[in-house]
Amino acid sequence: MRLAVLVKQSFLVMAMLLFLPSCTTSVVVEGTVPTPLVSVIPARVGVYYSDEFRNFMHEEVIRDSGSWRIDLGKQNLGFFQNLTKSLFTGVQEVDQSVLTTEEIVNLNDVFVSSEEMKNLDGVFVPTIKKYGFLTPSISGLKFYSASIEYSVAMFNKVGAKIGDWSIVGYGKSEGGMFSSDDAVNEATVLAIRDGGARIAIELIDQPAVQAWLQSIDKSIESSAVIPALDESLKILDGPLSE
Repeated sequence: MRLAVLVKQSFLVMAMLLFLPSCTTSVVVEGTVPTPLVSVIPARVGVYYSDEFRNFMHEEVIRDSGSWRIDLGKQNLGFFQNLTKSLFTGVQEVDQSVLTTEEIVNLNDVFVSSEEMKNLDGVFVPTIKKYGFLTPSISGLKFYSASIEYSVAMFNKVGAKIGDWSIVGYGKSEGGMFSSDDAVNEATVLAIRDGGARIAIELIDQPAVQAWLQSIDKSIESSAVIPALDESLKILDGPLSE
């Protein structure tokens, strides 16, 4: 009898172990993310969003919590579309990006056409390098937290890299106020906002960006001088008064 009870208990434990991995918590990240107030960068840029950025999905198996599938692609993309419109004088989404040879291989041989670049001063390329979250059962704290590591690359009008920067956004949500999926959603939304705000605040102060903006100003000044010279030459070529 005792043996039968032990066998029954063993089957129950095995069933629970098999069941846990199959429990998947799916979170489609959504929420209101206000665009931060920023200093406008006086440049017209093309913005390239890769398919991975547009559809970013994080999947993870956590002990005692089962599997998690977190879809932050749409929310993240919408925030960056609003952010870049506030951050630059002019913005145009491009289907392809100006990249180095190594980066081109990673993004399936994509380029911005010369026709697209005629009215642009450069290209802005955001990517998500890493996403992570912690639950109270893992951290031992009373809140859920999320972090997103962004990489931002910028290229000038002729495709030379201006620079690239890594920025991390953080967010947290009190565990007792929400269900686990809602808490992870809230923490992720705040991490997106925090990362975007850091990009907006820190990008314009980068020495490489300042040098790029100065080169744009010089280019505008040069283009303004040429028509003036043409007018002067026309006057000189005209008939002399007697």
